This record gives sequence, C-alpha cells and structure tokens, in this order.
Amino acid sequence: MEKKPYEVLLDRIQNADNVTPGNKAGLTDFLTYEHPGDVLFTKWDYPQIIERGKGNRIWDVDGKEYIDCISGMSAMNLGHAEKRIADAMYDQYMNKLDFWFDFPTPERLKLVKRLCDITPGDFPKRVRLALSGSDAIENAIRLARYATKRQHIISFYGAYHGQNTATMGLTGSGRMTSYYNPMPAQDNCLHQFPYPYDYRNPYGDEDGIECARRCVKVIDEMMSTGVTPLGAPDAGICNVAALIVEPCQSSAGYIIPPEGFLTELRKLADKYGFLLIFDEVQTGMGRTGKMWACEHEGVVPDILVFGKALGNGLPMSGIVGRADLFEDIDVSFICSTYAGYSMGCRVANTILDIFEEDHVLETCTKAGERIKEHMEEIMKNHPIVGTYSSRGVYLGVEFVMDRKTKEPAKAACHELINNMRDAGLLAQLNGYLNNRISFIPPINLTVEQVDEIFAIFEPEIAKIEKKYGIK
Repeated sequence: MEKKPYEVLLDRIQNADNVTPGNKAGLTDFLTYEHPGDVLFTKWDYPQIIERGKGNRIWDVDGKEYIDCISGMSAMNLGHAEKRIADAMYDQYMNKLDFWFDFPTPERLKLVKRLCDITPGDFPKRVRLALSGSDAIENAIRLARYATKRQHIISFYGAYHGQNTATMGLTGSGRMTSYYNPMPAQDNCLHQFPYPYDYRNPYGDEDGIECARRCVKVIDEMMSTGVTPLGAPDAGICNVAALIVEPCQSSAGYIIPPEGFLTELRKLADKYGFLLIFDEVQTGMGRTGKMWACEHEGVVPDILVFGKALGNGLPMSGIVGRADLFEDIDVSFICSTYAGYSMGCRVANTILDIFEEDHVLETCTKAGERIKEHMEEIMKNHPIVGTYSSRGVYLGVEFVMDRKTKEPAKAACHELINNMRDAGLLAQLNGYLNNRISFIPPINLTVEQVDEIFAIFEPEIAKIEKKYGIK
C-alpha cells in the first residue's frame, strides 16, 4: 500500500542519521500531530525545530547555532529580539490597549498617516490594514474590481500572491493549485503571462530591457486584438480591472527583472486604463535598499500591497491606494476582527521609528554593496553559479551544471542547501527549476556579518562543485 505524504516524511526523519535527538523528537511530533503541508520539506531534507533567536542568529532545540538568511521569508527585517520592539509591546499591553476589534485607535491613526507619507505617489491616498499578505492581496483585488467595475486580472507566471481561495489563482504554483478544485480566481477572469526572467527568457535570446519589453508587448498584443476576453479597443472596451506584479519575484527565486519593466507596465496600464498593483509584501520595507522596490525605477502604482516586515514577527499587512479608488466604497467593504489591532500598529510605528533612528536603509545599501563584491568573486571562481540577482539585501543565486547550456543543477543545489544548513547557514531553496537559493537575512546586517555568510557559503559551493565535477 502506497504511503501517505506525511508517512514518507516521517520515515525520512526516523531513518536520517544527520538529525540530532531534539530535532528528531520534535519533527516526529510535528508530523504526528500536525500536518504542515510539505513546504518546509521541499527546502531541505528536514527543517529544524527552532527555539530562539537574536539578531541574525537562531538556535535549534539541540543548541546548534545558525546564521539566519530566511528571516521568516522577509518578515523579520530587523532581526530577532529587538529590545525596542519588545519594550513597545510591553508598554502597549500593560499601560495602553492590546486589542479592540476593528476600532480606530491612536496608534492606528498614526500608522495609516505614516504609510500614506512613505509610499510612492504625491496624490491623496487611503489605507486598508489587514493581517497577512493574502488578506491584503484579496483587498486589493476587491478594490480594483469594484472601483473599475471590471473583473479581469492579469498576473505573471512564477508569482506568489497568497494561497487562500481568493488569491490562489493569482499564484503560479502547480503544487498548491492541485489542492483547489475548482479554482475560484481562475474561474473568474484571471490571465497569466511570462515574467521577464531574462536569464531564461521565454521569448528568445534577448536580455535586459529587450526581454522586459517583449514580455510587456505580448500582453499589449493580446489586449489590442479584440479576440481575447481582455477587451476590444476598437469598441472602446477594456475588461481588465488591474495587473498585479511583484517588482521583483520573490518566491520564484529572488529574481530582479530588467530595468524598465515596471516603467513599461505603467505605460501599458495608462494606455488601456486599468490599475497597476505592486505586491511589495516581500520586497517592501527596505529589503532592496529603498523603502519600496518600485522606487528603483521611480514607478508609482495605483495600489501598493505591503506586509510581513511591517510587523517584524507580528501579523501586519495592508494596501495603500489612490484615494479616489475608495470614493464609492461603502462602510461594509471589509470587516476583520484583528485588522488594525493596537499592538500590531504600535509595533509597526516602532519599526518605522527604528528605520529613522538607525538609518536602516543606508545600512542595507552598504551590506548590499558587500554582497555584490562577494558574488562577483564567486562568479569568477565558481562555474556552477550561472547568474545571480542582487539589490540591497535581496539576493538570489542560480546554479547550473554548465554555463553554456544552462542545465539546471537541481541535485547539486538541493545537496548544497542541506550542506549549508549543516554548516550553520540557513537559506531558501527555490526557483522556477528548483536550482536557485535565496538569501533573506535581516536587512540591518553589518558588513562583517555579510562576510560571515560568505565565509560559509563560498567553501560549500567549492565542495559541491568538486563532488559534481563542475569545472
């Protein structure tokens, strides 16, 4: 009889000789009493039972120390155990207000004003707070459809915009999609197009801006024909409410598109009159060296989605949009028990204070410069690395068996990520072809801490290169 997925994972843990006792016991309970899906088990042969963290370090239940280059998938941008956040939480809980349904509170009012100030665009804006990225994406789509009175949404292959019923159809994941039938979002006017991943250009050999232009041109051509559901320009009809895009594709492997891509999308949105939504749940809050990744091109969306790092471990997300989009929205547009809760808003305000006090963006930029220096040396010395994307503390590295053929080094990459873990460095395996590794450490890294990461990473690359005979 074929074993169930969780039974396969349980057997893997029980039979592994590299799992320490505390981790083995914890993972056994984890798989026995909670079915977690298998996402963690696609990143490594097994995940750790993490007990505590401090700064950019974490420790498992057996006391092993790791450099954290995951940061809760970019949720912990200021690292673990930041005392100023802890102090704010204590004061808010003991002396003020922890939670009061969806009511406005002083911390909430302060936060939404600040979010309007720090997001791109010099027009009037409004905010709607939420808890998770999926919640915020759903609110953005609902707003776009209501404001435009249209239904169709354009997104991109490789995107990750959440996996609840409302957002799963926007996310380019075949594994996750298989558990949704029917797919409500896809049944309701969703269209996906290739993202300008120019190392593996779906439209030919063009790279850089030409790849980006081609990816946008294909959408333009489909919208201009009148023989697709997207619209009929000759009749003055556009059925597209919005196009949603990550300024850099994160779960797909930390891929930075060619410069000019967002600019071309802005032109396309203006040409046809649909809304442009930027999903900055992972790229926002400073990770790329600017507060928002779209600022690198100076492109302003109609709606910006934020989350993760705004709470640095607490659930916080939301959207900022043009104020006019909200004009006809009734007070019953959305109701959420915890959205805008006082504790989360206090922490978010404290985080924004820390950004100013510690000059976090400048620190991130310096760390990013050091990352690029290391990666350029790796590119010179290690042919297993086919390419990399780097901006601020946002790094994705692609591994290949041969630079000319670009054959994905899937097995080598998977072994490498496990070896890095055993050496004390946690990063994330991902990519279109499961041959990329993303580094997502806290963004307030020092240059010395960047050097510590590469002091583990580079030797492990050399070992795996030698094992697989890549020269």
